[in-house]
Amino acid sequence: MTDITVSPPSDVDEFKAFVPIHRRTYLMSPEDGETWAGSVDLENFRIARRGDRMIGGMSLRPMGQWFGGRSVAMTGISAVGIEPQERASGAGTTFMRTVLEELHATGVPLSALYPATQTIYRRCGYELAGDHLRYSINADEIDVRDRSLEIAHTTDREAIAAVYAERSPRTAGVLDRTPKMWERTFEPWKSETDSYLVLGTDAPEGYIVYSRGRGEYVRAHMYADVVALTPAAARRILTFVVDHKSFIDDVAWIGPAADPFTFQLAEPRRKVTMSWPWMLRIIDVRRALGERGYAPTHESELHLRVRDDLLPANDGAFVLRVSGGKGEVESGGDGRLQIDVRGLAPLYSGYASAHELISTGYIEGAEADLGLADAVFAGPAPWMADFF
Repeated sequence: MTDITVSPPSDVDEFKAFVPIHRRTYLMSPEDGETWAGSVDLENFRIARRGDRMIGGMSLRPMGQWFGGRSVAMTGISAVGIEPQERASGAGTTFMRTVLEELHATGVPLSALYPATQTIYRRCGYELAGDHLRYSINADEIDVRDRSLEIAHTTDREAIAAVYAERSPRTAGVLDRTPKMWERTFEPWKSETDSYLVLGTDAPEGYIVYSRGRGEYVRAHMYADVVALTPAAARRILTFVVDHKSFIDDVAWIGPAADPFTFQLAEPRRKVTMSWPWMLRIIDVRRALGERGYAPTHESELHLRVRDDLLPANDGAFVLRVSGGKGEVESGGDGRLQIDVRGLAPLYSGYASAHELISTGYIEGAEADLGLADAVFAGPAPWMADFF
């Protein structure tokens, strides 16, 4: 596939000429195609060409992702599409690999995406590394009534972002939202939102930003972005939802496997209505390991031998020294724990332990080294609320 080249659009006119290809790829209406085109950052869009003919495109979304209490630079990949007649030709794989080489050259540590198909991304070094779980519960089945905290309508987006920022270091995989991602939260496509803060004694303890989709008659479905820093805030938000039950049938939200709102329900009535795991690619091993956070009380030295058949700088031996919550990385060492870059992704995020990865064929090592890797990367289960 040496005849395929990749670059940003040369100008606005070329991007406009590309939009019909994207519409064909995603079966979009002209109206939806126009709306999508208006949201694209041309500087971070890439077009694949065979000769002079455009055959595909994708959006790059630079942001951050929280691991070990620290935000690590991550570029999200979205809107990947290849002309239907070019599929199964290897063009998609060449496109992805070229973009990954570009990201590595610019020092990006991580890349994440939501796969429409896993096969092509595994060829390029991605692997499953976290959850995107949508929960839903009928308002009549929420058995929580707690109004001990005040909840108030707000237009203060900075206050909401501050609550999100306080919660984020406690998580793994959650996005360090950029202004563009916050815009998607407050102004979702084809919808409008209302925002409420849960007020504590000294500072807000939670928030809910929700939109409504019409159901039968006047009833609706509520879709919420929610954060609760305290149990009382979680109970107040659930009570707030109950107070809408004359007009809504159910509420849906994205949360981790150990969802804080589920813990407040007397009975586990909520359902998982969607599970779409995301994939992670370690683009720069040294930077990814060095910029991630670790348990502040843990001290150790982990010897890795990473296999990466796409990015040569990642293919080799590394020593990770962890102390005081930080990691230092240098080349060399004994390479006692052998791991494919695909397996490093779920280990890094905490999605799978070293012991669990044995059965995938991604990792080999002595019991002591496997146990050490489990301790180094231990943390909360990774998840992501945002879709991009």
